[in-house]
Amino acid sequence: MLDKLIKYFVYGTKGYITKKQLIKFLYLTDLYSVKWTGKQLTDLDWYYDQFGLWNEGINAALNQMNGKEIIQELQENTTYIKPINEAAQVDDLQIPLSIKFVLDNIRREWAGAGKLNQLLEYVYSTAPMLEAKNTHHPEEKVKLNLQAEREKLVSELGL
Repeated sequence: MLDKLIKYFVYGTKGYITKKQLIKFLYLTDLYSVKWTGKQLTDLDWYYDQFGLWNEGINAALNQMNGKEIIQELQENTTYIKPINEAAQVDDLQIPLSIKFVLDNIRREWAGAGKLNQLLEYVYSTAPMLEAKNTHHPEEKVKLNLQAEREKLVSELGL
């Protein structure tokens, strides 16, 4: 599923997505999935440390896809991820409509160079990130508890 999600965001933005944005989009995808269904869409274990939000599996997937489905281009200290086939469409990926709604909302809300700071601010204010920042030292690598976002929703709904 990780490969499909990467391609979905890359195809949906026509390659105007940075690696930093893509990582945050993938995090939000898993976070929203846990928030509403209790399960992640990917099998990634998300971590937070002094360098930010991360999972090593993303780099591995990008490197495996590079030159086949995507191209990673370094421009002025920023890595852009572009589709190798300009005609590639998100509909070619056969992702269920319910998941597409979530992915499209993330893309529409946060895609674009001018939105990066807002995206970062939002991501770092989510319940798992706040929990990690409030309970651990910056130099520690902390596994994020995505269930914290679901627990926050349940609490807000009074369930």
